[in-house]
Amino acid sequence: MTHEAFAAKLTHLLPKAQANPVAYRRRVQGWVLLGYGFIALLLLGSLGLMTGLLWAVVATGVAGIVLKLLIPVVYFVWTLLRSLWVKFDPPAGRQLSRAEAGPLHDLLREQTRALRAPAVHRVILTTDYNAAAMQLPRLGLLGWPRNYVLVGLPLLQTLTPEQAAAVVAHELGHLRGGHGRFGALVYRVNQSWAQLVDNLEHSGRRSIVRGFTEWYVPRFNAWSHPLRRTAEFEADAAAARITSPVAMAEALCAIVVREPALDRLYWKPIDKSLAYEAIPPADPISRLLAVARTARLSCDEEATLLRRAAEADPDPFDTHPTLGERLAALGQAVAAPAPPATTAAEAWLGTSLPALAQESDIKWRTERTAHWREQHAVLRDQLANLAKLNEQLDSGLLLAETDAWTHADLTEDHVGEAESLPFYRALFDSRKYSVPARFAVGRILVSQDDPTGLPLLEEAMSSKPDCVGPGLAIQQAYYQRQVDREKVRQLATRKHHYADFADLVQAERQGCSPQDIFLPHGLTADELAPVLSVLADPANRVGRAWLMRKKLIHLASEKPYFILVLRANKGTGLNTDAEVIAWLTQLTPRIILPGAGLVLPIINQFMWVGRKALGLAESEIYHNQPS
Repeated sequence: MTHEAFAAKLTHLLPKAQANPVAYRRRVQGWVLLGYGFIALLLLGSLGLMTGLLWAVVATGVAGIVLKLLIPVVYFVWTLLRSLWVKFDPPAGRQLSRAEAGPLHDLLREQTRALRAPAVHRVILTTDYNAAAMQLPRLGLLGWPRNYVLVGLPLLQTLTPEQAAAVVAHELGHLRGGHGRFGALVYRVNQSWAQLVDNLEHSGRRSIVRGFTEWYVPRFNAWSHPLRRTAEFEADAAAARITSPVAMAEALCAIVVREPALDRLYWKPIDKSLAYEAIPPADPISRLLAVARTARLSCDEEATLLRRAAEADPDPFDTHPTLGERLAALGQAVAAPAPPATTAAEAWLGTSLPALAQESDIKWRTERTAHWREQHAVLRDQLANLAKLNEQLDSGLLLAETDAWTHADLTEDHVGEAESLPFYRALFDSRKYSVPARFAVGRILVSQDDPTGLPLLEEAMSSKPDCVGPGLAIQQAYYQRQVDREKVRQLATRKHHYADFADLVQAERQGCSPQDIFLPHGLTADELAPVLSVLADPANRVGRAWLMRKKLIHLASEKPYFILVLRANKGTGLNTDAEVIAWLTQLTPRIILPGAGLVLPIINQFMWVGRKALGLAESEIYHNQPS
């Protein structure tokens, strides 16, 4: 099913789900039964074949041939059974005890009674700006769910207790409606089929279920998707009933404006400090508490964010309705609520709040220290390089093309977008960097709501296929900010067409098979040099190497796909296929092909590709041993 067809299917199904959610859910349950029924049919058929083969052994006494037939059937049955077992990992976070969060536990008890929702077994505190409810089966297909409610400390610190109570009630509304349990069922079906297809692909047996898989999976996804949207309306209504429509609406509006405020006023300065501080801050969550309770953008910016969110067209691919749809269902208007006098975090966690924040500080820092140090070293090198390039410019020297591009890119990253524009524009006539420079200028201008960047994006997109996806996304975001719904729809259609084309491009580059046609690599000596330098290193023990290009239909010249076939030096001690694969696994990361591709060894599994390489003139690029 194409992306456009999938979108059309969603547009057709959404009204059905909203008009009669109960009947629609029964239809989706039918799709669930169909999927499991097909797997059960395969399982019963395989077990019947196994029984017949075992009977043949007993009746004829001829065991050798029959047992050879039995082995793949047993493996297929094992693959089917493995696909049905889907593991659910418990949510990450800090479990809150009643002693630490008594008011929150009391609220959850009252709300579960009012909603007739199942009991909450675990309350989890996270550092995300979010809240969620999860219902995870402890016994897989047998069920016995454990119910979790997750609350993000940054979220609680930006909402009043009344607003946060509405958010929690919304999450409990999902549990009350069985949305968590049904969502887990939908997830389990998706994962079962993903695991089944993956296992069969690895064993070369996917053709057994390919037809049904390609028909069933996209249709099941399309039918199950609208339920998640209707679940949001049901959960909003449940929350409004036991708190108030005003509290629910205020919470929705507050989230739209407070999260961007926190990002700009708190998290972005921390991100910028990465280039100058060798280790992450010691107390990011504790310091966030003070900022979060008062963090606000200007009134004009808040009004713009709320207007755009409320007036946005519904996205059929998004499981959440728009702010406008949700407020309309609640009968409430758009309004930016005032900052809380007392936050939900302060009211619910009380004297435990500082200690919990300190625990979160330690966890946040521990999880990020290694990556922070790596990125800090990279950014320090970039700053040193930028300073060196600036010195060259200040002294009146002209930069080479590659250095000029690096200078523009680093200026954008470390100084600012506006400051980088003249450096990008100076590369418009560059043979190598003209297209990426035009795309960069167009991207920056459009992100600043300057429409003069739109033609530059289109020009780059028409010249370089890799620019199409990002360019469409940038343009669509621009027209969403301008609330130009017709343009947004047009771009959505273009994105669907491009996504379908991108799927075809990717599918051709998912490896190779004996049915593929291979062509000479067509590379110059300069393009081959980096590969040959790795192959010639004695430590890598490469004896012979062949390079071919797979014949493609889509973007064959723009995005070639190479197959590099390697044979180890004789006398290297690589005597088994497993040893050869281990050798190649270590070697492959050092080989940088001039495009996408695959590195294969000459072993039993890939003898066919070795024969193709030997039969293709000029495919051998390296030879370090006698024939």
